[in-house]
Amino acid sequence: MRIAQLAPLQESVPPSGYGGTELVVSLLTEELIQGGHEVTLFASGDSETSANLISTVPKALRKDSNIPIRRWPAYEFESLLKLKAMKDQFDIIHNHMGFQAFPILEDIGLPFITTNHNPIKPYNAAIYQAYSSTNFVAISHSYRKLNLPEKLNYVATIYNGIDIDTYPLSNNSGSYLLFLGRVSQDKGTDKAIEIATKLKLPLKIAGKVDSSDRQYYQRYVKPALTNTDIEFVGEVNHEQKCQLFQDAIATVYPIGFDEPFGLVMVESLACGVPVMAFDRGSVKEILEDGEDAVIATSVDGLVERFEEVSNLSRQTCRNHVSTSFSKEKMTGAYEALYENLLGN
Repeated sequence: MRIAQLAPLQESVPPSGYGGTELVVSLLTEELIQGGHEVTLFASGDSETSANLISTVPKALRKDSNIPIRRWPAYEFESLLKLKAMKDQFDIIHNHMGFQAFPILEDIGLPFITTNHNPIKPYNAAIYQAYSSTNFVAISHSYRKLNLPEKLNYVATIYNGIDIDTYPLSNNSGSYLLFLGRVSQDKGTDKAIEIATKLKLPLKIAGKVDSSDRQYYQRYVKPALTNTDIEFVGEVNHEQKCQLFQDAIATVYPIGFDEPFGLVMVESLACGVPVMAFDRGSVKEILEDGEDAVIATSVDGLVERFEEVSNLSRQTCRNHVSTSFSKEKMTGAYEALYENLLGN
């Protein structure tokens, strides 16, 4: 098959730091190429790929201080125009960019699917409904139930996958709790601090702070850093992330919204590190309570169950990922979907 992968331009593919969507796009692209398919990747110019790379910006938009945010949509639109100009080179298009791409993709006339990596919000719900008959993929059953389930044409639910071999298994009992992800109210960074404080355990916070979350960081996170047991590491790359997992007791995941998937949970389990999570969104689809995680509905609930963490097998955590969330399983599901749509 001749496949176009359309990625967002905010982060490189794969991302140098934060960027779950871009990591998934990278793994899917490389696996498809290994499977003998001809893949063209539309992404930022600093992306690293075996595919034919088409870019409209030299580096990821979030990394380029010379391009203000208000101009970002122009570069995404230019990427779509390049895709349209090359349409005769593709059999199918896989959209990871989101609703911005719908008008151009429909105009191109080729079969395409859209993987919804982010929740549908009130401000963009009308756009999704306007293009409800196109082919959508949900990244969890929870996502599918919560995001216009009766109005969108969901053709599949396909879980995200990771390259398990790049996540070393930790055999340490750990010495601190770990928060990994975007520092924000949605991800519950303040709740992670509260949990660690109540347990009297050190906490390492690793993640990016978007401009929209700067006020949250100043109010809820920065004051806590006066406590020497609370450390803000900042945004980390893959190697640094894995090193943090190696010495963690557990990854704390007290999310404040209905998480569509939560790649951090899978990455933690791949390293053998159990997860302490709030029961929101896809959490109970990804984690198995009492096997590789403890799940509760409140800070106190997780604190009360903390002693159970030491009884969870690190090998069991990793085995769960190998069975359910590998890049091979994800790619095979997408291949089958492409072939089905082209056959139809």
